[in-house]
Amino acid sequence: MKKRNSLIAASLLVILLVGMSACSSNSSDDDITSTKNQSNSESTPQSKDDSSQSNDTHSESTQVEDNQEQADNTEDTTSANITSESQEEKVEGRRAEFLERLDNIQKELDALPEKEHADKGVTNAMKNYYGRAYEMYDEELNEIYALLKKELSPETMEDLKAEQIQWIDQKEDKANKERLEYEGGTFENVALYMSLYESTKDRSYELVNKYMTD
Repeated sequence: MKKRNSLIAASLLVILLVGMSACSSNSSDDDITSTKNQSNSESTPQSKDDSSQSNDTHSESTQVEDNQEQADNTEDTTSANITSESQEEKVEGRRAEFLERLDNIQKELDALPEKEHADKGVTNAMKNYYGRAYEMYDEELNEIYALLKKELSPETMEDLKAEQIQWIDQKEDKANKERLEYEGGTFENVALYMSLYESTKDRSYELVNKYMTD
């Protein structure tokens, strides 16, 4: 009887130990699963954030490329407009004509009787020759300017007018400085007319080449 009770007690002890072991195993599995679930739960938002950041970066890159393309297109359009305006702001088909007229003025001057004496340094002949040369080129310059005023746009002429006024001031200042170098002498007026002639002749060719085409 006593032996039987011992067997029963031993059996109960074994059953108890097996039950406790099973509970411990389930508890461990639950903890591991919980940890894995928590880890997955924590990593999922990060993955979403990374994906969102990647999309944002791609979107920003695309926007920058679009803006650059628009800027390039705008620049090309502006450049084309400037080129078009530049082409429009010229008098067509008159350049060769006016260059020939300017060349003929010099030929006419070279044929004057005063030219030979002026080349020899005769003061009075030089004064008459360069005085006449200045008058002829100044008259032609006025005709060139009148044609440009008629043919070019008001905006272009406004700029040209300001430029011309500045040029006149520079021309006269230069001529007066050269005259003052001979102030009181017989060469004073010669220096004045020589400077005026050279400046006016150069300006005439400049306007023709700049604002006229063949």
